[in-house]
Formats: sequence, C-alpha cells, structure tokens
Amino acid sequence: MREILELCIEMDLLAQRTYHVMATHCSNEDLAKTFTTMSHEEGTHVAWWNDLLGAWERGLLPDLVNDTDALTARLSGIREELEDSLPEKLKGLSSHEMLAVAARIEFFMIDPIFGELIDLTEPARADNRHKAYSAHLQRLISAIEAHYEKDSLAVFLAGILNRTWSDNLALAVYATRDPLTGIHNRRALDTHLQQWSAWSARYGRPLGVALVDIDFFKNLNDARGHVFGDKALREVANALKLAIRSSDLVVRYGGDEFAVIAPEADPKEFGILLDRIVGAVRAIDLRDTDGRRVPITVSAGGAVAVDPPSSLPRSPDRLLAAADQSLYAAKQSGRDRAGSPILLGES
Repeated sequence: MREILELCIEMDLLAQRTYHVMATHCSNEDLAKTFTTMSHEEGTHVAWWNDLLGAWERGLLPDLVNDTDALTARLSGIREELEDSLPEKLKGLSSHEMLAVAARIEFFMIDPIFGELIDLTEPARADNRHKAYSAHLQRLISAIEAHYEKDSLAVFLAGILNRTWSDNLALAVYATRDPLTGIHNRRALDTHLQQWSAWSARYGRPLGVALVDIDFFKNLNDARGHVFGDKALREVANALKLAIRSSDLVVRYGGDEFAVIAPEADPKEFGILLDRIVGAVRAIDLRDTDGRRVPITVSAGGAVAVDPPSSLPRSPDRLLAAADQSLYAAKQSGRDRAGSPILLGES
C-alpha cells in the first residue's frame, strides 16, 4: 500500500512542479494565473495522498487493494508515460505549447484508478474529492476554450478529455454505488468489510458493523406506492449519511436494509452511533402528496469486534450475522430503536 500511495504522491508532485514552472514563465497573464491555481490544487492533491499514507503508517488504514503488485505496476506505467510526455525544458514554451503540456498531464490524471483509490480509501469524502478534481479539470478546459477557436481541434480534444473523465467517474459510480440512493452498494460493502476486518485483527483495533432496517417498509410501499417508497429510501439514506462519522461507510445492503462499517468505534461509541442513526431517521420530515407528514422509523443492530493484535480476521459473514442478531432483538423489543451491540472477542 505504501508504494501505491507514494506513486500517487510522486505524480501529483510532478504535476505541481510543472504547473508552477509554467506559471512562472508564461507570458500570458491570465494563463499564468490559471497555472498558478492549478499548481496550488495539485498541492492539495499531494496533501490528500500524504494524509492517507500517514494514516496507513499509523495503522489507521487497511490494505484496501487485493492485488497490490498489479496496481503498483499499473501506476508505475502511468508515471513513466507521464514523465516521458513532458518536455525537458518548460521555459520558453509558448502559451499554446504550455496548454498542450497541461492537457497531457490531465490525460494521465483522469485514469480511473485514481478515482477508484479515493473511493476505497476515503469513502465518506470521495464525493468532495471528485468534485474538487472536476473543478480542477474544468479550469484547464476553460483555458483551452479561451485560447482557441470554438471549432478548433484543440477545443474538440479538450471536450473529449472532459467527457472521458465524466464517463470514467460514472462507470465507477455504477460499479460501487446504489443508483437509487447514491450511497455505496453491496459490492462496496463486501470489499471494505473484508479489508477492515483484516485491519482490525492485525492491529487489535475495534471494528463496528451495523445493520439498519426500515420498520414496516412493505406496508408503506403497498399503501403509498413504489414511487413514495423510493422517496423514503432516499430520505433514510440521506439521514444515515448525516448520522455517521466521516470515517464510516454506509451502504444499501439490499431492499429496505442498510449497513454501516464503523472503524475505530469502541462498544460505547458504537452504541451511541446506533442511537444517533435511529434518532436521525425518526426526525425525517417525510411528506405525502397532500403535504401530510408520514412517520418513518428504523430498527438498528450491530456488532463490535474487539480482538487482540495479530488475531485471525473475522469473516464478514460472521460480523454481519452478529449484527443481524442485534437487529432482530431491536425488532422484537418494539422497533424504532437500537439493539445492544454484540461484542465479539471481549473476554
């Protein structure tokens, strides 16, 4: 994982330095300002990767990539291609030549692997990261459009660059996000839970897993229709996103059920999290077509693994089964509440 993150840092550092040099020597004042801003933005990207590397070194981030050798080789290849594409001397280039250099940099930076890494390592912040890079890329597109004729090949290719980034991002969303609610899907849960379980066992850090079920959702769907039911699912998903911590991952587990992975949540903190989830959904102001409020509640349950360092990882199925037991207890106790977390590994 270290080499992967270091490669990302190296590439963004190279981009940062290149934009800085072009900003310093560009004769066009507006374009120089654009390159200065892009250099600063690349510095922000470097800080993202450095923060993740620091978290990994402190044992706060698991090895979320299964085939590290293949990914390292791919990133190494991208870095080499990026280095080979840049001219040896940037000083003395014309504005058009500098824009061509910038376009080459961003061509390599829109590779889907970077977006996938952000989704894996920072799920709670991924949307903001993607928006920030979209603004960064659009800054270059706007500069190209300002310096070339509307029907020129350069503007056309800039549009392709932008379209490719958007398509890559959309494909990543389709693979790991639930299309109705916009939160992560079961596939993302399977990937993250396995890796976080390995991290928890390796370092002896607590790992919480929650299951959240909408109370009597079938009755609501039957009485008010699937369109209203879909609206309710989206509202619950939004409430869960607001209730969890920035380090947590919320997913649509299936149907009317959601799951939350909560790293570094000890039993007490995890119990508070479950109560906060239940309260957040209870506070949803869901209205029907006549403007009348429709109450909606959830039952929640969970499990916390608290094993000593260097333990064998617990299987995702075992963690989810324990969380399901806690959820069942909440339902049996009257719903609209959280069950007591089941502790796994505590003596």
